Amino acid sequence: MRDGALRVARPDRRQVVLGGALLAATAGAAALRPGQGIDRVTGVSLERAVPLRIGPYRFASTTGLIVPSREETGREETNRRIYDEVLARIYIADDTPPMMMLIAYGGAQDADLALHRPEACYPSAGYRLGRTGELPLAGIPGERASALTATRSGREEQLYYWSRIGRRFPSDRFQEKWAVLRANLARETPDGVLVRLSMRSPDREVAMKRMMAFNRMLLDAVAPGGRRLLLGTGAVT
Repeated sequence: MRDGALRVARPDRRQVVLGGALLAATAGAAALRPGQGIDRVTGVSLERAVPLRIGPYRFASTTGLIVPSREETGREETNRRIYDEVLARIYIADDTPPMMMLIAYGGAQDADLALHRPEACYPSAGYRLGRTGELPLAGIPGERASALTATRSGREEQLYYWSRIGRRFPSDRFQEKWAVLRANLARETPDGVLVRLSMRSPDREVAMKRMMAFNRMLLDAVAPGGRRLLLGTGAVT
């Protein structure tokens, strides 16, 4: 791929050591209940900020995507809400499979609760997880995104997704928890966003290229307030 070859993610010794530190520190973070946010984005609606046309793609539908549970979106009586807003759309363009997009934003993440990544929600929807790895986060130099192949009923779905927690862009579940914990230990409650793109295609490489291109176009096309929501309050608008 022009943006860099797929890198298979494997835990290293540093992750194992930090994992022990993470477990040891979580109890302390829970006791230090954070009291302030990290310049949280307010007054921005994903529905309005993300355009219905993104490059050659146009909005087609809101159905057919794997979406967060009721508990995660707070649609049931619970104090365990992860997301304040979820935007799910399918975009279509000529001569390419539909592009499925989900953006989920939560204004407060803490050590007990963090964004749910596809590794958790896709198996519960009947998918078998296959090849995983990392790719460059298209449109954000120096950051990484996750790549995943999931299969259900013999059909492959390719996923490209990334998250932001406060000022950081964790590329896996461990880094996500670590980003939340570091903020919590500083007595801050970071906001968080998960951006997930997916395509039904047996050709992983072609699908990843298309999703990376779409991600770039999304970041270029989104309204300034939405860009701050996706990239954080320090994002250039």
